[in-house]
Amino acid sequence: MDTGIAKRLAGAFFVGGCLGLFSQVLFVLWRMLLGDDSAWAMPATLLSLGVVGGALYVGNVYQKIEKAGAIGAAMPFSGLVSAVAGMFLQGSAEGGCRKGIVRGLGVFLYVLGVGSLIAAIIGAVAALAA
Repeated sequence: MDTGIAKRLAGAFFVGGCLGLFSQVLFVLWRMLLGDDSAWAMPATLLSLGVVGGALYVGNVYQKIEKAGAIGAAMPFSGLVSAVAGMFLQGSAEGGCRKGIVRGLGVFLYVLGVGSLIAAIIGAVAALAA
């Protein structure tokens, strides 16, 4: 096996494992705060991961983690959070904080709307097929 590939796989495994451990710690903390039987522990964990991911992205830390961990860094902090943070940064560079918030919120609502529309179509097809 090529040592470059082995090094990248090891980095992805290590970074992904650390991020997974961090996610689990957040979940356990939320369960301790909200109670073991709380239905809000997982949504609070996901929201916390989004906030941490956005802060890491805006602070230019996530990009360094992603460079070291490749696909392993994609675990909890990628996707929508990175897109919203990126649009915020782009908008704020062009027109200040207000434009950044509008751009970030715009991409968030777009993804949420498209996802909801796709879910409704799949649900309707599944209901008709049953």
